[in-house]
Amino acid sequence: MGYKKHTISLLNVGRNIKMSRYYKVVVECKGVSESDLKWLMSGELGWSLDICGSYEGRVYFEGEGYLGGGETEEEAHERITKELKKINSDVKVRTRWTYLEELPYDEYGDLEDE
Repeated sequence: MGYKKHTISLLNVGRNIKMSRYYKVVVECKGVSESDLKWLMSGELGWSLDICGSYEGRVYFEGEGYLGGGETEEEAHERITKELKKINSDVKVRTRWTYLEELPYDEYGDLEDE
């Protein structure tokens, strides 16, 4: 499955500047401890912690944060995996990304825009 690149570019003195984008990330892995995953994601990489736990031999982290500097979801996945492999070279990792800045929504009611 591919990914969509959600990059906003601004023209600033003849160059493109890529803005940061707000995401929810779920990291699922096998081969590291819950405390190591929490330390890496919250402590080292700066993601807010919503949930961190383990289930059936896998550990999970769910949190929110920004991808900046034009980094894609796939590049962030590779960076997280690289850091986890420093803890255990045999770790298996899956990440799931939800872009939070432009979520679809439904609107109801009789209040009209003026």
